[in-house]
Amino acid sequence: MKPGDKAKLIKPTFLNKGIFIFTGSTVEIKEIQSDKAIVVYNDKEGYPHDLEMNLTDLTPLS
Repeated sequence: MKPGDKAKLIKPTFLNKGIFIFTGSTVEIKEIQSDKAIVVYNDKEGYPHDLEMNLTDLTPLS
């Protein structure tokens, strides 16, 4: 995966700063670090949120 790619969250649904982040959601890779990625998650209203995720919590979209 590289910046600009789309990925799917495989981490179980969790709450982050009052926003539910749902399993199976599509996110966009913003930045890749050693074992983490900064991703852009759009909530149900369409507002973008930057999240730091482990690479093991993401799977590439085919």
